[in-house]
Amino acid sequence: MGGDHPRTLGSRNNLAHVYRSAGDLGRAIPLLEQTLADSERVLGGEHPITKAVQDNLSALR
Repeated sequence: MGGDHPRTLGSRNNLAHVYRSAGDLGRAIPLLEQTLADSERVLGGEHPITKAVQDNLSALR
């Protein structure tokens, strides 16, 4: 599918959530930041995946 595929972006968001749940913010935050940048570039700011990544990143900040 590739790194920019919507399912890949959603999976990266989910993986960051797992890292967060495990208390590994050192992995969760950079992964969410990169996933957000990629989601905005590929899907746009209004896409549900982009919004989910934004929400998850905001929750960590």
